Amino acid sequence: MPKIVDHTARRQAIVDVVIRRIEREGLGGVSVRTVARDLRVSPSAVRHYFPTSDEMLASALTAVRLAQADGLPSPENPDSRWSIREAWEQALPLDARRRREAAVWLAAMTAPSSPGIRDVLEEANADLDHLCRVTVEDLGCPAEAAERESKALRAFTDGLALNALAEPAGFTPEVVLDALNTYLARLKSAF
Repeated sequence: MPKIVDHTARRQAIVDVVIRRIEREGLGGVSVRTVARDLRVSPSAVRHYFPTSDEMLASALTAVRLAQADGLPSPENPDSRWSIREAWEQALPLDARRRREAAVWLAAMTAPSSPGIRDVLEEANADLDHLCRVTVEDLGCPAEAAERESKALRAFTDGLALNALAEPAGFTPEVVLDALNTYLARLKSAF
């Protein structure tokens, strides 16, 4: 009797291994061979689902992006109590899941990449840029300063995420949230 394989589960297992490897070792630790070894399958079994490493990485980035989106309440749902604050809490590395997601994004952002990976990164960056614009508008930023303040907020929050990953003992979730709240309060008072 032929073995029945759950292809969706197999693809997800590969993506999960890629995400864990990026978190531990960066993009340099990810290859078809290392992923196959972690899964205890042949490299050809991995290539069946992802013919290239870039396709494997793009799928991992897409999975991270979708997981982040799933963590946000839907703004279309009036019962969701969606807020900008909740969006920032989902975007920053405040727990193990979000730290893993941030580590994957940081690794992808700082490495040369294929067009497929760049496309996923561009979508994520567009989402973050949108969140920055909505935040400064919500705080009452005048239209003529919105672009500048949005970029400054993006640089600040990217820096928070980087420090939370690089120095978790000094940039605990409490410190990160306090820094964000302080920055947003100063921004609001400036308008």
